Amino acid sequence: MALLDARGAAALTMRNVAEELGCTQASLYRHVRNREELVTLLVDRAISVASAAPPEDADWAEKAAWSAHRFRAHLRRHPGVASLLRGTERLGPNSLAGMNYALGLFIGAGLSPKLAAAAASSLATFVIGSVHFNLGVDARDPAEKRHRRRLYRSRDAEAVPLLVQHADALAELGSDDEFEVGLTALLAGFRVLIENSDGTRD
Repeated sequence: MALLDARGAAALTMRNVAEELGCTQASLYRHVRNREELVTLLVDRAISVASAAPPEDADWAEKAAWSAHRFRAHLRRHPGVASLLRGTERLGPNSLAGMNYALGLFIGAGLSPKLAAAAASSLATFVIGSVHFNLGVDARDPAEKRHRRRLYRSRDAEAVPLLVQHADALAELGSDDEFEVGLTALLAGFRVLIENSDGTRD
């Protein structure tokens, strides 16, 4: 994780990891078969660190939101982890435990196992995607806001009138705002699914 944080995903090679650990690559291969397994274990460890039980008195939506915020905050602190998330991380023991928890949360809310799995997966995909989309961009930076405002204002008002007209408001929109809107919309959609559920457990 230290190597990933300091030098990025491209530096996460078996050779570099061995050097960081002060061992040979041959020694490293006694513990992991290849880089893919190493990445799976690393990401699974990161997911474990990000995992924690939400408040017991919260309802399913509050628990889902709490977990989503915590996971996103962890990925933002370790952007290299986000760049490695491709799907194989679901194979790790901590990831499987997290999936089991999310499945139980949505089944308990009234969804069928199939819909519960889809809801849990879509929520995780949204969190990861929101971090991916903003890697390397800090919308809170005043300089970034100025650049965006200048960009929108400089466009052809006939071609993109709304961008020019609302340049100030759009420049102030940050990734946190985008995340909250998306999370609220997802949870609202899940509520509709739950309300329309016939209780079938397939």
